[in-house]
Order: sequence, then structure tokens, then C-alpha cells
Amino acid sequence: MKSFFRPARSELTIREGFVTVVSGWIVCVSFVALPYLISGSINNISDAYFEAMSGLTTTGATVITDVESLPRGIIFWRSMTQWLGGLGIIVFFLAFLPTTGLGTHHLFKMEIPGGPLADRLHPRVAETAKLLFVIYMSLSLLEFLLLSLGNMPIYDAACHTFSSVSTGGFSSKTASVSAYHSLYIELVITVFMFLGACNFVIYYQLARGRIRPVLKNVELRFFVVTLIVTITLLTAYLYTSGTLEDNSLKRVLRATVFQTVSITTTTGFTTEDFDAWPNFCRFLLLMMMFFGGCAGSTSGAAKHIRILLLLKSTAREFVRLTTPRVIKHVKIYGTPVEEETITNTYGFFVLYMGLFGVCSLVLIGMGADVETAISAVAANMGNVGPGLGQVGASMNYGGLDVIQKWTLIFCMLLGRLEIYSVILMFILWRR
Repeated sequence: MKSFFRPARSELTIREGFVTVVSGWIVCVSFVALPYLISGSINNISDAYFEAMSGLTTTGATVITDVESLPRGIIFWRSMTQWLGGLGIIVFFLAFLPTTGLGTHHLFKMEIPGGPLADRLHPRVAETAKLLFVIYMSLSLLEFLLLSLGNMPIYDAACHTFSSVSTGGFSSKTASVSAYHSLYIELVITVFMFLGACNFVIYYQLARGRIRPVLKNVELRFFVVTLIVTITLLTAYLYTSGTLEDNSLKRVLRATVFQTVSITTTTGFTTEDFDAWPNFCRFLLLMMMFFGGCAGSTSGAAKHIRILLLLKSTAREFVRLTTPRVIKHVKIYGTPVEEETITNTYGFFVLYMGLFGVCSLVLIGMGADVETAISAVAANMGNVGPGLGQVGASMNYGGLDVIQKWTLIFCMLLGRLEIYSVILMFILWRR
């Protein structure tokens, strides 16, 4: 009788951890889709599941063409699902559900964007989850207050707060942030998109007065430099090409700053139809869909720490080719990175690009043009939202067929759970 009521072991296995996280997300998305169907806002299961998956994975892609026509409760619901998905449903469970005695570090590691690369704030997983929630809530309340001070209606301020801190991108307006024609609102949202894409460990360190580690954070510096370089290139090209109707430097800079931060942080808000920009700008923004924010943040895509590791390890190989006898380590924060981590990073990119290619081929095989297929898969695997072509700045995927939508649903889940969780769940469970 004792063994019947008490688990025989106190730790979740890696296999059970993968299954719990992935199946938990699939079940939660099913429940999130119900309000769309019950209210009649969406009248078929595929579209409802697409919208729900887009919300919980903070992708921001949508099948709804007229957001304002939806009931206000549904608009609020779709934004709130992004807020819940931003930090992760599993993390919320770890923070608030009573302890079960089961080891939860596998769940935490797979749920936090950045996975094994994300730092732990506290030795105990439940305490870490609670600290993350406090930071997340604090950022949300601060943005809500600032947006309200900018004369944004309280309802809209709440919806955009949910979508900004979570780097989600759902708006209460069909025209997204451009509907407000407010520089102040754009600046506030830009700041919180950036903050949501930074490693939450940074805020914990700042709260404890540890400023030096934040200033020395190589991933944060690489993230900031990437944004500055991209903004500079886009501004220079748009300004010299005279693409925008108002071609003043101030207007061009305003457009490029917002769209660069929005795309790179995988939020997906829009103030401009960047699909109408020159091909150089469109391709550059498409590239940024693969970068994402920092590990341990709410953003999607590959994360800057992986890009940095890839660049450093590639540079090391060039050194080895020219001076074979030299022993050179890849270092982050002055500490050599384990070869296993570097191998894992290479494997992640190979898997990421392989699945990107396969899913793009599926969309092309089902009739999508190359531009739409490639950008749609990149945007959904990176949890970005807007793509190019048929799925441009409006982020509307309603024109795709059923198979294409389910392929992109799979891409959203792959991106949110860092690919390995979804793929390894099937491999490990079979073993």
C-alpha cells in the first residue's frame, strides 16, 4: 500500500522530462484554442489551434484579418496567452504548485528559452521559478504604467504589455503599433521588447547591486552590438535609397530602430510594411529572425550566445589550420567552454537548419512561393511572426492551406522548446 500512494523514486528521468514538457504544451494549447471556437471568433479547429499555438509560443502569427472585430474578451485572451507563454507555463507550475517531491530540474532546463545555456538564479528550481516570476511581473507592471501615461487606453496598454514583455507581438489593433501614431508609445514598447529579450539573470544581478557582471556580460554586449550594426545598415540603406515617403533621417531612424528591435527580439510588432523595403533590408531582417535575444529570456530563435559560440569556435578552427600545434580554447567570460557544449551548439544549428529546409520544402510542395515559404518557416521557428511575401508585415497566415498551417504549428513548437525537446522526446521514449 505504501508504494501505491508514494512514488518509488524521487527524480524525473530525462525521458519523462521531455515527454512532460512537450505533451504539456500540446495539451495546454488545446485548452487555449477552446475560447476561439466557443465564441465563434474562429470557426475551424486548424485555425483555432494555429492561433493558440502562436499565442503560447509567443510567435505572434495570426489567421485573423480584422482584430478589432473580435470580442474584447477574446482580444484580451490572445494577448494574455502570450504573457503566460513568455516565461513558460511549466515555470509557472514550478513556482506556484506545491512541491511533489519529484525532481524538476529537467522541466526547468527544457522550458526556459536557452535551455542548458540559461543560468540558474537559485540552487532550488522552485525558488528560481518564483524569482523569475517576480522579475517578469515587475517588468509588466512598469510597462503598463508607462503606456498608460502615454495616453494609451488602459485596455490596450494591458494587451500590449502582455505582448511586449513576452516578446510575443499580438496587438489589439489590426495595424499593430502603427495604429497609435505615437513616438512615445513606440519608444516604451521598444525598450520593453529589448528588456524581455535580455537574460533575466541580469535583472537579478542588478537588484543585488552587482553591476560589474552585467557590464561584462559578453552575450549582452554582443546582442547590443548586433542591434546597433543592423540599425546602422538599415538606416543608411533606406535613407540613401529614399524608400520611405518621409525620407528625413529622423523618420528613417525611427522606423529602423523599432523594426530591428522587434524582429531581432522575435516580438513581431510592426510600424512599417518592411516587406515593401528594398531587398537588402528585407534579407537583413530575415537574417535577424535566426538570431533572437539572449538565453534565459522570453525571446525565441537561436539566441545570441549560441551565435557567439559558433563564431568563436569557427575562429579557433582557422587558428588550428594555420598553426596546428597551438592549443586554443574557446572562452566565454574568460573561462574555457567545454567541448561538449560546443558540439551541442554545432548540433543545434545543423538540426535547426535541416528542419528549416525540410519544412520550407513542405510549404513549397504545397504551393507556396519560395519567398513566402522560407520567411514563414524562419518566422515561425524563430517565434517571430511576420514574414515576407504572402505572410508579410500583416502577419496574416489565413491564406495558407491546412497542411501548411500544421507544418508551421510544428515549427512554432520546435522553436519554443528549443528543437531538442521535441525531437528527443520521440527518440528517447522509443528507447
